[in-house]
Amino acid sequence: MSSLLVYDVLFSSSAVKAQKKLDKPLRLLLKQALELLATNPTGLGERLKQPLTMLRSHHVRYKGLEWRIGYQLNEEARVIYVVLIGPHENFYRSLKNALSSLPSWGLGV
Repeated sequence: MSSLLVYDVLFSSSAVKAQKKLDKPLRLLLKQALELLATNPTGLGERLKQPLTMLRSHHVRYKGLEWRIGYQLNEEARVIYVVLIGPHENFYRSLKNALSSLPSWGLGV
């Protein structure tokens, strides 16, 4: 499936750390979701509301729980920058906190 990828996917250190803590079946499901997202990031993800309008979110269901992939999209560079991965509960609060500690990646908004 990787030959179909249209966008590169990069991860923040917060997203990498969060992903490492997950069980293997969930990590595999998220990997599949990211591969699919890389082929259609605007069609599958939704733009967030204020104050997170520069980000998008993709939803994944696993064992009855909703999981979120919070990402920034740079269509010109064809890059998806995954800011955070986590369960729906308190996700958007955690996403706001993660944004404040991000380096400038030059991805634009």
